[in-house]
Amino acid sequence: MVEILRTHFVGMHELRKDLTKLLEALQEEGQEVVITRQGKPMAVIVDLEKYLEVQQAMREFSHPEYLANLLEARREIREGKGVPAEEVFRRKGL
Repeated sequence: MVEILRTHFVGMHELRKDLTKLLEALQEEGQEVVITRQGKPMAVIVDLEKYLEVQQAMREFSHPEYLANLLEARREIREGKGVPAEEVFRRKGL
């Protein structure tokens, strides 16, 4: 959620007017641009490299076994059975 606060928001009018400049900035900075209509977010533009990274992550994280383990871990945490981060770091010597 914090990342969205650093994201650049652009209205439809500004997008039409400054598309080339926005795309150049996007490529240089590697940050996404949220397109708004009447102040409401409706789309996101990201540079190709970031898009491909997200697609790869989605493929990896959508593996059924990974998802089952993730859901089980979330359930355990909600039930208070999780291990505090400090304990994990201590066990790993960090």
